[in-house]
Amino acid sequence: MPSTCTFEFDRPEPIYYSGETINGRAVLTTTSEKSVNEVYILFEGEAKVKWDESRSRTRNGKTEHYTEHFRGKQTYLNTRTCVFGSGNLPPGTHTYNFCIPLPLECPSSVVGQYGKICYEVSVIIDRQWRFNNVFKQPLTVLQTYNLNMSPELLMPLVREDIKHFCCWPCSSGPVLSTLTVPFGGYAPGQKIRFTLEIDNQSSGYDLDGIEVKLKQIYKFQAQTPHHKTREKEHSLHKSCQEERVLRLTKRIIEGTLAIPAVPPSSRMEGIISVSYKVILTISTGECHVDSDFEVPIVIGTIPLIQSAENPSHAAEWIPQTPDTPAGAAADLPPSYDGCKPPTFEEATHFGDKFIDTDVDEHNRSDDFIPRYPMYTNFAMPSAPPPPTGESDCPYPQSVPTLSLPHDATAPLISGNSTDRPTPSYGWNSNS
Repeated sequence: MPSTCTFEFDRPEPIYYSGETINGRAVLTTTSEKSVNEVYILFEGEAKVKWDESRSRTRNGKTEHYTEHFRGKQTYLNTRTCVFGSGNLPPGTHTYNFCIPLPLECPSSVVGQYGKICYEVSVIIDRQWRFNNVFKQPLTVLQTYNLNMSPELLMPLVREDIKHFCCWPCSSGPVLSTLTVPFGGYAPGQKIRFTLEIDNQSSGYDLDGIEVKLKQIYKFQAQTPHHKTREKEHSLHKSCQEERVLRLTKRIIEGTLAIPAVPPSSRMEGIISVSYKVILTISTGECHVDSDFEVPIVIGTIPLIQSAENPSHAAEWIPQTPDTPAGAAADLPPSYDGCKPPTFEEATHFGDKFIDTDVDEHNRSDDFIPRYPMYTNFAMPSAPPPPTGESDCPYPQSVPTLSLPHDATAPLISGNSTDRPTPSYGWNSNS
């Protein structure tokens, strides 16, 4: 019977914020004695980008077709700790506790068509004269984005557009459009309320309707064979209004766009970044090009207090950033003391799945999809739903506590204070 390994964490779902500490244990079960060079635990955090493009060239009068392979890689964390040295690993159950601090600058886990940012804990048995045994557990890491630390996001976003249908001498009056979004930043689960004012001064044309979309833009940057950027857009939600705006009339149209469970906007440049925008399209009829313009917005992990329906009530439970040195407050993860965190919903996976061909097919984790917190009711966030399926995890299935990096008092296993991890980095083993 082959060896098995299970990973247990200090919360029901392995979802962590930058600056937090990942506490857990790996339980390795072997049925026979193994001759090993070492057994070690590996924690990796990296971004990978990959896509291929067809090319053609002419040589000696002949056309050749070839494929250009674009690749990129960034490493954020790569730590390796030996938990069993060279010798014979006896059969039985071996438990290795781990305590992994995450840097504040860790970007969020994402999976796109042309790349991914992933974090994995692995137990590797380096065997003598045989293939290694590799056991992997991917997890979700989110870079904290407290929108309350960016006061400029409180300013309404206003975009104006002027559309002319024809040129002189057949010119008609213009169509004036003003799109207003009350805030520049939101969190998943909130609704973006927008107002569109249309002044159709045209004397000969009616407008057929409007469409407002929330779009997510992935930007992938390859490093070899040369630098190249590729983007992929996804439409997350759209609001269509087919009400016509007749010639020489004015209308005010209001609507909402729901934000699904998605990763926060990227806060730093990397080979993979995520951004969001609201796009307005005004249908001007079959004989004319539709008018459209866009408004960039920010998606964060902690909503603006002022964006709640009852800001005075929201201030009682919105996570507060503790006193920190100047410039560092916005980087700390949220504290959910005294309040319930948002629910956790599985991320929507768009497009073709990214396949990491650089990894042996038996050790891939391509099916893993990151999960993102989502505020299902901003005025009163709810607890996450109980995990589906059977679980052997001994941790209590309760609301996960997201503690600050400096808080090393959270119990590691089943609330037993003797099992609290030390603040220092590393692993310890109990065989």
